[in-house]
Amino acid sequence: MDKDMILRRLFAFLIDETVASVGMVLLWCLGPGGDPSFLIFPTIRMAFTWAYWLGWLWMIGYSLLRDCLFARRSLGKLCMKLKVIDMQSQAKVSYKQLVLRNVTFPIMQVEAVVALVLRGKRLGDVLAKTKVVDRDL
Repeated sequence: MDKDMILRRLFAFLIDETVASVGMVLLWCLGPGGDPSFLIFPTIRMAFTWAYWLGWLWMIGYSLLRDCLFARRSLGKLCMKLKVIDMQSQAKVSYKQLVLRNVTFPIMQVEAVVALVLRGKRLGDVLAKTKVVDRDL
């Protein structure tokens, strides 16, 4: 995998993580029962608000389903002109494969080691039999 593709994948990941994190924080502050002071002075009361749980639901939901949006691309992949294809058939991937490839994100440390060993390929890509390519290919 060339340096340009690695950088584009990294920036796509950062864009997606920003969307997930900002959405969670906005729900914590502005959602039902939310309070901006929770960010400065978090208390146990924060865990008993709808906003707190909606924020986590947004973060987890977006992280799992992000590749199912925008014609089977996440916002980050859309901006970086990337797409996910099936490794064997080189065709569009199924929604099941897209969710499967994102299930491994909570174990970032393992993902990083696997990506180093497999030269840029994520554990999620190995499990779902997918690969990320340039959109124009």
